This record gives sequence, structure tokens and C-alpha cells, in this order.
Amino acid sequence: MRLDEWNERYRSRDQLDLTPARLLVDTATELTPGRALDLACGAGRNALWLAQHGWKVTAIDGAEEAIRLLREHDAGIDTRVLDLESDAPLPFEDESFDLVVILYFLHRPLFAEAQRVLRPGGIVITAIRTMGINPRFCLSLEELREEFAGCEVLHAAGGDTAELVARKR
Repeated sequence: MRLDEWNERYRSRDQLDLTPARLLVDTATELTPGRALDLACGAGRNALWLAQHGWKVTAIDGAEEAIRLLREHDAGIDTRVLDLESDAPLPFEDESFDLVVILYFLHRPLFAEAQRVLRPGGIVITAIRTMGINPRFCLSLEELREEFAGCEVLHAAGGDTAELVARKR
């Protein structure tokens, strides 16, 4: 969908779900809270859960309406509207986050940026569809593993979704 379509969807609150992703909950529950970056956060289901569990969260999405909804739920989260498909570097210093989350959003250059802003020992959590209407927005588990080849893989699973949890070395 285009950003204007996402904005309309968020404006109408159509299918708005604030239940955090199971992969995030299962992984982050075992981590010591620190600084977290939620890329393509949508209305904030994962950012909200992280903030409620002691994380200092920065949440980014390209849809202004999504960010507005997230601010309504928790004004304490650092929210930013940013085009994540622009190929511009993320506006953060190297090694500034303990956790980076990219769930159900695919723009391949973000994988390198996630690793750049992740501290050594930090964790990345990602899940990307492996099949769908548009193959441009899908990738295989093998491709996802390749994107994080320099990291220690803690969890990897395939199927309709490629899941990966990795620690930066």
C-alpha cells in the first residue's frame, strides 16, 4: 500500500490491533530493558509493549496517522515520521540501540542500518513474509540469514514468515 492508503487505514482505525507480536514478546521478555528502535512501527503495538516493560523506545513510521495514534496511547515514546524507503541513513549515531525491531516491513537497506545503529551485544528481531501478493515485499529465510550473516543467530524459523532474532557481535 502507498502511504496515503496507510494513513487512511489508520485514520479509520480499520483493523487496528494493539496486540504485540509474539516473537517480540517471547524475545524481549528475556532481555534487560534499554534503548529500543521500532522501525515501521505502525500504530505502535510493539512500541507500546516495550515501553510498558521498561524500554526507552523510539518508534518510526512513514504514516503520520499511525504516529498520531501511537502518541495518543503513549506520549512518552519518541515518535518520528520518516520515510523508511528513502534509502537515507537513519538519523541516529552508530551503536546507539540495544534492540532493533523490524516486523512485517521489508526494505532491504534497513537491515544494514539496523546493524549500524545496534550496539555490540544488541538484539535485532525481524519477521518478514516469505510469500504474498507482491514478491517485492517477500524474502526467504535464507536471504534473511544472509542479511545478518555477521550476527549470531539466536532464533530462525521459516514458513509463511521468515523470523530471525540475532545478536550483533
